[in-house]
Amino acid sequence: MLNLSPDLKAAVAAQNQLVREDMPSRFASITVVSFLSLYYLPFQTVCLIYLCIAIIELIGLYVYNKLKREVTLSGVVILSLSAFVGILFFNAIPILLFLQPDAFPKLAGSMLLVIALNHCVVARAEWMVFGLITALPIICAVGFMIVSFLYSFASPVEIGIAVVILVLGAGYVAHSMRSLNQMTDRLRHALSAAEAGSRAKSRFLAAMSHEIRTPLNAICGMAELIDEEDTDPKTQQERSLLLRQSAQALTGILNDVLDHAKVESGHIEANLTAASPRVEITSAVEMFRAPARAKGLQFSLSFGEGLPGYAEFDALRLRQVIGNLVSNAVKFTESGHIKVHVTAQQDQDHAILTVQVSDTGRGIAANQLPHLFTEFYRAVDKNAPTVPGTGLGLSIARRFARMMGGDISVRSVLKKGSCFSFTSQVKVLEEPKATAEFSDNQSTTEGAQELDHDLGIKTILLVDDTQSNRMVVRSFLKKSNVEIIEAEDGAKALKCLEQRPVDLVLLDMKMPIMDGEETLLEMARRGGRIAATPVVMLTANAATEDRQRFLALGALGYIAKPVKKSVLLSEIRSVSASSRAAKTSQ
Repeated sequence: MLNLSPDLKAAVAAQNQLVREDMPSRFASITVVSFLSLYYLPFQTVCLIYLCIAIIELIGLYVYNKLKREVTLSGVVILSLSAFVGILFFNAIPILLFLQPDAFPKLAGSMLLVIALNHCVVARAEWMVFGLITALPIICAVGFMIVSFLYSFASPVEIGIAVVILVLGAGYVAHSMRSLNQMTDRLRHALSAAEAGSRAKSRFLAAMSHEIRTPLNAICGMAELIDEEDTDPKTQQERSLLLRQSAQALTGILNDVLDHAKVESGHIEANLTAASPRVEITSAVEMFRAPARAKGLQFSLSFGEGLPGYAEFDALRLRQVIGNLVSNAVKFTESGHIKVHVTAQQDQDHAILTVQVSDTGRGIAANQLPHLFTEFYRAVDKNAPTVPGTGLGLSIARRFARMMGGDISVRSVLKKGSCFSFTSQVKVLEEPKATAEFSDNQSTTEGAQELDHDLGIKTILLVDDTQSNRMVVRSFLKKSNVEIIEAEDGAKALKCLEQRPVDLVLLDMKMPIMDGEETLLEMARRGGRIAATPVVMLTANAATEDRQRFLALGALGYIAKPVKKSVLLSEIRSVSASSRAAKTSQ
């Protein structure tokens, strides 16, 4: 038995629906035409033709309902034969009118065939074969009319020319049907893709709603309990820790959503910078040492030989991929160890970094491994505690890895552990020599970082339209010897800068009246002391391209919300040090 392809089934289903919906108007038109033709044709002849067409339409009604339930080979055959025979009977009326001696019935018969042919092109091209089956008898009837009309007075050459024109016309009709068929195919596929996208968006929103509510529940609950007077210090500390962990989880979810959106829109590009692979990898791994130790896990990071001291690569994405793998290892390992081992294989001026993250965690079942890097997929283990997550981390990490000329692979044994291998290509560079002056500045900065009150500046202009955001920053800087001046928008900030100098501006992006970008441009336009005031963007615009755009506009620093105290203090120190160095060099 022949198997119908999915595309053929879709085309037949679409054509069946169109013919079924067209049936009332089609049969009504045939009824009117049959009634009008009685003026020229015998009553018995018209009734016989009309009865045959009605029977065929009843057969068609049966097959329409059959194909609506399921597209089968028998249904396709009956649909095609009923349409072909129905057109043959319909053609009988125009031909009989054309054979009448008067001119008007000849014209009427020709007009009916032209209308029927146009109907085939417009309404029967969803399935190309069906359209050709119904158009062919009409084209033959038109050819019969033309030849019989010319036979009485035209020469054989003229009849031949007419036949050639008829063939060209038939070819053009077929081409038109084909073009319409291709267009409807594209529309059908576009509709299917749009519906699939809508379903994916619904799944995405449902997944995000669930994952966001989990840390949000803890945040809201702890916020209600924070004012309890009888809370002992240990309980208060536990609640504070849960608040921070839930806020970090919420931030991770938002970062995954942002990365997913950028990946889907094709806006992710490699941002190559010169850096030390060892330093960047260590930075990405070490932030998970404390959480691992808190769970009683052994945690180790080791480097093999061949690792270049300096290279050009996307440091941000490298840290993000490694962070995702190590974070998963910590989350899914309850006992034992987590080992991160880094090796490199150099080939002239390029090297392939390999980062292996192995653990003794719960492992992954063999049947789940092929789906592990699919969006929104999460390996399920009913016997283990549920771990929060979006199901986007690994799929995004693999895309980043491939963008960097590498990939991610995994080996896993259920209940014994997993080993993820991440490879990335880097361009080896000559390692720059650090100067003594740089080392002195670095040690001075590191020493200063130990004290919250020593930020290297005296006044900060905090510009943000949201009071809660200003309160958070003010609380972070409470122990510092810094005077904080607040402004709710860019226009008020410029007035403050006109009245008095400040050492640093912390500037939000989206504000009423005058936003952050407009404020930066206006500061540069005014020049002098106002233009020289260093600016750190403190904004919820967290995309990489946003950072680059703000720095290009003149900002010296950038912090994405939500703000961490350590990051805020570090950025303020860094920008103030850079500003002092720039003034000294002048």
